[in-house]
Amino acid sequence: MFLFITGAATSAQVFQQEFLDPADLRTPYRLKEFKTILHSEETVFPKNIRMMEREYIETQGYRIQLISTQDRNEAMRIKTQADARYDLPVYIDFEPPNYKVRIGNYASQEEAMRNQEHLQRQGFKFAWVVPSKIIIPK
Repeated sequence: MFLFITGAATSAQVFQQEFLDPADLRTPYRLKEFKTILHSEETVFPKNIRMMEREYIETQGYRIQLISTQDRNEAMRIKTQADARYDLPVYIDFEPPNYKVRIGNYASQEEAMRNQEHLQRQGFKFAWVVPSKIIIPK
């Protein structure tokens, strides 16, 4: 009987998934050609009306992912929390089947990583930097 239990525990470890380090997924991005756009959408800059009147460019950069979930309601709850706590734009990107809550628009990975550490200390312990299209002032 003892051998059977030990064998079951050993085979259970074989099926356990290993954690995939986000650093292994990162690839360096070059800034693409700028495309001039004008955002007056309240969802992009809800807290600063002056920002809505400026001209912006869309380019390759970084955001901080707070959570990836298949539960839309959980994603909305996290977005609402982040909107209330931070003066940064918060986005929900749907990449089937996951809703990804991401915050900020960072041109450099270093700046995003500094803010990632801050967000982790604030309770988003699994926050990590991801390459993303971003919106920045022209």
